[in-house]
Amino acid sequence: MGFARFAAGRLAVALLTLVIIAVVVFAAMRAIPGSYADTLLGPQASPEARAAMTAKYGLEDPAIVQFGRWIGSAATGDLGTSLTSGDPVLSELGSRAAVTAELAVLGGALALLVGVPLGLLGGMARSRRRLGLVRVGNSVLLSAPDILVGAVLVWLISTYEVPFTVGTWTPLTADPLANLQGALPAALTVAILGMGFVMTTTRGAVAEALEQPYVHAATARGATRGQIVRRHVLRNASVPVLTVFAVYLGYLLGGAVIAEVLFSLDGIGRYVVEAAGHRDYPVVQGAVLASALAFVLINMLVDLLYGVIDPRIGARAGA
Repeated sequence: MGFARFAAGRLAVALLTLVIIAVVVFAAMRAIPGSYADTLLGPQASPEARAAMTAKYGLEDPAIVQFGRWIGSAATGDLGTSLTSGDPVLSELGSRAAVTAELAVLGGALALLVGVPLGLLGGMARSRRRLGLVRVGNSVLLSAPDILVGAVLVWLISTYEVPFTVGTWTPLTADPLANLQGALPAALTVAILGMGFVMTTTRGAVAEALEQPYVHAATARGATRGQIVRRHVLRNASVPVLTVFAVYLGYLLGGAVIAEVLFSLDGIGRYVVEAAGHRDYPVVQGAVLASALAFVLINMLVDLLYGVIDPRIGARAGA
């Protein structure tokens, strides 16, 4: 019963979050100078042509009416129709979701595979030299701009005979090797920042766990360093790492815009940027709302995983 109340509370917060995001993105799109009619028809268009274009898409209605119409349709799964292409926004996003999803999964996997071991080594480091190297590496990962990393990778691939490609995307089911050749450089571009986040969080969590009484007790019982890390440190350090990873993965699912633009990948992020330039309101609003939903669902799943990783959290949630 207690856990059901906890889940219901998390669901209520998630719904409120989605409503707030919907209001913000709707208002932000209307605050951008220029309308869809201005962008499509140009500055030399007559007032009559502008009025006809505005009326055709219902943009002459008051903002509150437009918002109510949009959010009501979104609640039923209808994100509207693209003003530019005339196609349903949901199908447009669906056709590009595979690229963004694979980029997010690969980027997240690279962030974990590199960030967790480096953070573990940093948290267990005791010598001043090793601590200095860890701090320098961590600073590089956190401060390296992804646009610079991506540009360097594009230059390397274009200049040298590197077994990767730029501007091509092969579906994973069609040719896994060709798919990875096109996806890995972009995934590495978005993974650099995630490596830094995961490394920082892991290092701090491991260092804190090593100072806990149960670790000292295990050491006194004669447990080896490896046993202590496997049985105590990793399990207790996984909760904060999972938290920061969920936030980072939600960001990636929203569309890693820079990587998709640099590597000419037809993903959601690049699509939304182009739609914003055309003032295609339904596309931007629908994409942001869908990304926010994915972010909220990931964080709700993480909340449930907390109880699996650390039963004490689940017990507190139930209480």
